[in-house]
Amino acid sequence: MRARQRSYVPEKDYMKIRDLIIESYALYNGPFNWLIDRWNFCRFQVIPTHNHYNVQYFGVPTRPKQDFRDELYVWEKTIGIWESEDEKIVAVAHSENEEPGEAWIQIHPDYFFLYEEIIDYIEENLADRVDGTGFVKLYVNSNSELERIVSNKGYRKLPFKTPILKQEITKKQEVTLPDGYTLLSVEEEDNPVERGKVKMLSFGGRYPPSQWLPPSVMKEMQKAPDYKKDLDLFIKAPNGDYVSFCTIWVDQKNEYAVFEPVGTHVEYQGMGIASELLKEGLNRMKAYGAKCTYMQSSVPFYKRFGFKETGKYTVPWIKYFNY
Repeated sequence: MRARQRSYVPEKDYMKIRDLIIESYALYNGPFNWLIDRWNFCRFQVIPTHNHYNVQYFGVPTRPKQDFRDELYVWEKTIGIWESEDEKIVAVAHSENEEPGEAWIQIHPDYFFLYEEIIDYIEENLADRVDGTGFVKLYVNSNSELERIVSNKGYRKLPFKTPILKQEITKKQEVTLPDGYTLLSVEEEDNPVERGKVKMLSFGGRYPPSQWLPPSVMKEMQKAPDYKKDLDLFIKAPNGDYVSFCTIWVDQKNEYAVFEPVGTHVEYQGMGIASELLKEGLNRMKAYGAKCTYMQSSVPFYKRFGFKETGKYTVPWIKYFNY
């Protein structure tokens, strides 16, 4: 069994990596690689969002002698592909573009023998380098073969982990909103200005209008291959403000779905609005054939809502080196 390493070609490889993610879910009997939401969200929301803010507020490039790391082409050129003899992608090394030096691996279970070669690629192409010092923060599944390998290669486990949560989807949920509040989908009302506003007022606090996400960034997510307008939900207050939102991604082949992202305006938190929104989300997941939903989060709200720990975690391992 052989595999050759090559560069990422966006026009043909984006969907082939998506296929690997879908195929490998059943091979691992659940989450091991990323789930369907994350590959979509990384390319069509994380990168456009970070690109907008770093261009707008922090200057380009952030380090004069390096490419601007939040440009799409920079993310694409650092992705490493391993391809089988029949030209199927069997492993991928890439970043999520959330932090410098970060790296992730998606891999077919028959190709674990590639791990050491993949780590060498990551250290060469994804490490953050500043003034003669470099580092890699590699995210690893707990209790996996990769943990032993990175430990032997000089990586140190960091003292925090993110649990993978799961909730079965069974009965229909009853949704009850406060008087005057309405629950809509983007299919019914597509207002990227309000969606960009509530996102920043949920995750970032009370940012001024000049720092709300522009419509172009919100529209970019709609280009993702697994995006569906009827699964992009929000709640509107009586005054017209969008106050809570969630986007749902469904892997119909494997019969699961994921909420990503979920947020509530800081001034409307604690009212139970997000719970009602997620109840409607569960109903829509069920309508698309999903039997369960996953969430990777340490936020206590999700356990109160009914998600349970699977016993699986993602753990960052870090390595510093001179170059």
